[in-house]
Amino acid sequence: MTATHTTRITDFGRVYLLALFAILFGLMSLARADAWFDAGDSALRHDLQLLVDSGVIDVPVTAWPIPSADVAWAIENTSPTEKLSAGERAALQRMKGRLAAFTRKAVHATAHVSGAAKPIVLRTFENTPREEGEVGATLSGATEHFSGRAAVQWVVDPDDEKELRFDGSYGSVRLGNWLLSATALDRWWGPGWDNSLILSNSARPIPSISLDRESSQPFESKWLNWIGPWRLTTFMGRMEEEREDIDHPLMFGMRIVARPFANVRFGSVRPFNGLEVAIERTAQWCGEGLPCDLDAFWNMFTGNDNADENVDPEDEPGNQLGGWNIRWTSPIGSAPYAIYLQRTGESFSLEAPPRQRRSFDLFGVEIWGERESGSSWRVHAEFAGTTCSDLDQQLEPIFDCAYNNGIFNVEGYRYRGRPIGASMDGDGRSYTLGLQIVTAPAASGSVLVRFAELNRGGVVPDTRNTVATGPVDLWNLETSASVPTKFGDFKVGLGFDYATDQLTDRLERSVRGFAELRYQF
Repeated sequence: MTATHTTRITDFGRVYLLALFAILFGLMSLARADAWFDAGDSALRHDLQLLVDSGVIDVPVTAWPIPSADVAWAIENTSPTEKLSAGERAALQRMKGRLAAFTRKAVHATAHVSGAAKPIVLRTFENTPREEGEVGATLSGATEHFSGRAAVQWVVDPDDEKELRFDGSYGSVRLGNWLLSATALDRWWGPGWDNSLILSNSARPIPSISLDRESSQPFESKWLNWIGPWRLTTFMGRMEEEREDIDHPLMFGMRIVARPFANVRFGSVRPFNGLEVAIERTAQWCGEGLPCDLDAFWNMFTGNDNADENVDPEDEPGNQLGGWNIRWTSPIGSAPYAIYLQRTGESFSLEAPPRQRRSFDLFGVEIWGERESGSSWRVHAEFAGTTCSDLDQQLEPIFDCAYNNGIFNVEGYRYRGRPIGASMDGDGRSYTLGLQIVTAPAASGSVLVRFAELNRGGVVPDTRNTVATGPVDLWNLETSASVPTKFGDFKVGLGFDYATDQLTDRLERSVRGFAELRYQF
């Protein structure tokens, strides 16, 4: 499904102006650091996860973007580096280098250019080109209380007809230990590497006002200290001005994550030391023809929005998803591995969060290791499904359920023609196996093998599904490499698809690729 909107700057105007305003403050003194580590950099995520899993630092890492100040504080309080392994020292050095890159100059600027043949639709955490061609630049700066980034891109033949974009812009104000921000940043909620069921970088970022706890340090109270490092993030965003269901709706999101019970011991064992848990909510509400008052918000917030169940159909305020996820490092033994799970439910209700019969799941396992040279690697295996009740043996699968709603009944849980959750859209199954390698000098490479069952059932043709109008089986191989050079960071990728239409047995093979050069001034 392709959006048909004309190009306007007003969608991002307020975010962009606030970012520019914040940058003016950054020009007045030496910069601290960029306020955020953005979603989309798998090598950065690997380094951060490696440091957390090895106990070098202790911060939540299953929701992006992540406040850079939280990571900076944790790194400043690390143990002496001589106690670390070669891989841990290399990862720590790379993280320090990323933080230092923002503090050497009062203004930080980048420029990039990319080209792609058949840009990949099934996006993972890694940021790859969305369009066939893109040229862009950023300008960022920060003071003690203000930070901002102005980002602009011009793209070739965009699916949503928005050639001029300001994705990646933000302006943040520090209020104690909180960041009040206007952003157009990608968000990724959950422990998955290839999918997030509730909020991913599949769609372009939704312009939002957000409030985030900056430092995740635990409560000092002995009664609450058991919660461990924790972070709350919440946002309210504005979606497209023109949709086929509800024009210019609002998007609400809230997530609480913690790393609890780290000090609970059974003898000499601390089984919960690597546990990270989160609960999360998103909701589409307000918009043309829908109530936008405080009563409507309260009904949405408390889950009183399920037509014919806890609210009259004419009073249903919107569409929402809710769920929880966990990631647990080495729950048994001390080998370097982790298991993770994400469960998301349609039509969230506080009476039963999330609804069992409308839930869908993601789970995976990852292992990692290192070499004496300081390079490190990570392997993950992941399953994700977007068919409601698909894994419940006592119930039949409910097709055309995930990312669809009775009110938002055309575009549904999608933004500018792409799903806000998992990139395979509804009624899919995805099985992936991935390998990632990061070298001590900060070069990286990855290989991903995927088998996906797309749009497995329901109405055919399904005009709401953005990936396949009917059932398609897809084998997919993705490779990529990123190398820092004196001319900038050079990144290339190559992909192969082997797709079979299950209704016609039609076979389609395709080759994809991209190249990107990013230069930091």
